[in-house]
Amino acid sequence: MANRTEFLLAAALTFVVAGYLRAADPVASAGQVEFFEKRIRPILVDACYRCHSTDADPLKAGLRLDSKAGLLKGGENGAVIVPGHPEQSRLIEAIGWENPDFQMPPRRRLSSAQVADLTDWIRDGAPWPASQS
Repeated sequence: MANRTEFLLAAALTFVVAGYLRAADPVASAGQVEFFEKRIRPILVDACYRCHSTDADPLKAGLRLDSKAGLLKGGENGAVIVPGHPEQSRLIEAIGWENPDFQMPPRRRLSSAQVADLTDWIRDGAPWPASQS
């Protein structure tokens, strides 16, 4: 019963967050796009895409991080980011490696600078280039 309740709660939260994001999805500024392309996308490509992209075989946890739509949809466990709130984002929990049962990427820890960049990006609303959403 608890698993079903947790699932329904996660599904409801995913719909609420997704609705909020669609309603408040501002266009990324030139500076935000530059930060994403120079600092965020390289982390995602290097550390995440092997397991969480359209090219992943198999796709892990139903989570795609190679598009804004995939990022906002989340995976089997619901949303992974809450734009504007890195402290509520499962992605930040995973890359922080403080929970021994939830560490991403699984084989090597990201640098503190990479964790800081991803945290700042989410705090700034997780802007994504409009042409590649």
